[in-house]
Amino acid sequence: MTFPNQQILFRVTQGDEAAFTQLRSYFHVPAFKFCSVLLKDEKEAETVIEDVFSKIWDERLALCADDNFQSYLFTNLKNQIFGQMRKYSDPVARKQYLDRMQSFRAE
Repeated sequence: MTFPNQQILFRVTQGDEAAFTQLRSYFHVPAFKFCSVLLKDEKEAETVIEDVFSKIWDERLALCADDNFQSYLFTNLKNQIFGQMRKYSDPVARKQYLDRMQSFRAE
């Protein structure tokens, strides 16, 4: 899947929020599937996607409209997920994290 219009990516680099919304909408489903498979948790997948897209918006000036955005996005998603996993590799921290996730599900 290649983003159909590099002009939209260029507009994102210029701070166009409507173009950014289009970009997010276009890639949301594949990003969600990717994150859900790795995390086995839909709520956490949405959190990772939100965090990554926030980071992309914050760093939009560094984006290049000619680069492969899909590759950039999925690399960032993977790094965010693996960062989370490393962060919670300690058994105590992992239990606290899982307990917190359980409390979110109960709400």
